[in-house]
Amino acid sequence: MITEQDHLRIREMVARRMQRSLPAAAISQGPGLRVTLKDGRAEILAEDRCALARGYFLLGCALRENQTALDIRQERHFSSCGVMVDVSRNAVLTVDAAKRALDCLAMLGMNLLLLYMEDTYTVPEYPYLGYLRGRYSQDELRELDRYAASLDIELMPCVQVLGHMEQFLQWESSAPLRDQPDILRPDWPATYDFLDKAIASLRACFRTGRIHVGMDEAYGVGLGQYYAEHGPTDRFELLNRHVQRVCEICGRHGFRPIMWSDMYFRLGSRRGEYYDPEAEIPRRVIDALPAIDLCYWDYYHTDEAFYDAMLSGHAKLGRTVFAGGIWTWSGFLPHVKRTRATMGPALRACARHQVDTVFATMWGDDGAETDVFLAFNQLPIFSEACWQGADVSDEALARLGEQLTGVPEEAFTAFGEFYPSERERCTGKGLIWCDPLYPMMEFGFESMRDAAARFRRAAETLAGYPDSAECRYARLCFQTAAMKGELVAELRDRYLAHDRAWLRQTVTVTIPALQEQYQRLLEAHRGLWERDMKRFGWEILALRYGAVTGRLADVQDELSRYLAGELPAIPELDEVPLPVFRRAGQHFHGFVTPNAHL
Repeated sequence: MITEQDHLRIREMVARRMQRSLPAAAISQGPGLRVTLKDGRAEILAEDRCALARGYFLLGCALRENQTALDIRQERHFSSCGVMVDVSRNAVLTVDAAKRALDCLAMLGMNLLLLYMEDTYTVPEYPYLGYLRGRYSQDELRELDRYAASLDIELMPCVQVLGHMEQFLQWESSAPLRDQPDILRPDWPATYDFLDKAIASLRACFRTGRIHVGMDEAYGVGLGQYYAEHGPTDRFELLNRHVQRVCEICGRHGFRPIMWSDMYFRLGSRRGEYYDPEAEIPRRVIDALPAIDLCYWDYYHTDEAFYDAMLSGHAKLGRTVFAGGIWTWSGFLPHVKRTRATMGPALRACARHQVDTVFATMWGDDGAETDVFLAFNQLPIFSEACWQGADVSDEALARLGEQLTGVPEEAFTAFGEFYPSERERCTGKGLIWCDPLYPMMEFGFESMRDAAARFRRAAETLAGYPDSAECRYARLCFQTAAMKGELVAELRDRYLAHDRAWLRQTVTVTIPALQEQYQRLLEAHRGLWERDMKRFGWEILALRYGAVTGRLADVQDELSRYLAGELPAIPELDEVPLPVFRRAGQHFHGFVTPNAHL
């Protein structure tokens, strides 16, 4: 029931977020959403408070564009459509920032927010869970749950009950629960006692009837301490037993669980791959599955037929939830091009398969270098697939993203130039972090000079928006990557050519200027972090900035001593570079050193 108090509160919230006054509309409640404007009179029919917020947002968008007449009729194509925010990779949203995120979701009519919490929630009996990691208190989670409910948004906990538990399992007090460094010990009483208390703690904070229990990427399940004690085992049966125990615990506490589906497909694949079209899951395994929804996650494919095939495979296992991705985990800025290329075909396939719940993951892999709010312009990819269908024009999505965030579409598109294409090529992040003497990067797809030139163009675009904290930060990212790329592109060639004048300029001018540039980037990055995140976790990025500027000082000293004749050569530059393909991938460690251990 939408009350007059709800109406006034939601109108005020939307007006505040849009920074404009909104007329009081005549409100009624009914299926879907209808927004009309005629002769200066606005009317909104909405099925819930979240839809009402969307109605006022669409009305505000029309008024901003000086429209005098409006007649919008929409309905949800997905019952639940939302976002999962990763609060486990150092960056934990403050309560105020989480409320801001909820307001943004409501304005788009998105009615689901998942908090991905590996260890960043409180279980009183386990004080080392989330210790010094910015974990949420129970009171904080209850406050967020109340706020979400006031907007008719489902706030859902998303935790881990098998793998991805290395943060908690690193402590000696957790040793009895440890099968592998990141995997809980299955078939072990202490494990289920812990999980019972963890889920009871969440039950005390959330009103939803659903919980996401993770269980993805537990590659070594049954192969650690369990293997030492029991020897070889049927890993399908072991996984099913664990899932059954987890479902029993969730059921006792009034939750219906959702789990990531990949482990079933990986165990059914001869190559251990999730996206293996030849994976076979035995009928006995399917028949033994308890009452649990399986979440198909995929942020990688651009072929709609592939999503079709995977969704058909999931349909054999039971009820399916879909998790796509808004790419926030490639470093510093959102990977706009990759999100656009992958999510359109995914959501069209989901609509065709009548998937009930879809959400966008916003992961923070490798230190949460990208503030999630930098990517909120792309939320309309999901909201409009829900309310209008997946074939909404790019122009319409861009308009809504700009209206939602205040970041102009031209600027947000410039963010995407941090990456050369829709593929996962992290050129910008690599240049910001890489070692100047031996950059551990694979540049077969573009030269450093080409990358630096692209970054310069993006920085020029962003210079037109000096009042935006997001644009100022993004511009500094591009400038820093360009300066570093220009230095690295020239350094070895100039050294081998014995260009001492250029090397001397590098020592006295270029490196000091680059160090100052890093300091400006650090301050802007920290400003966004402290605006949106708890302070815990920032130390990881502070250490990285310290490492890169410290290494620049060391290189400056090495070049100075070479120029002074104190060193006969720069051996790192005498080494002939080889193509870089390694397991470290696109992570900080992989860019800064050829050593396997940092």
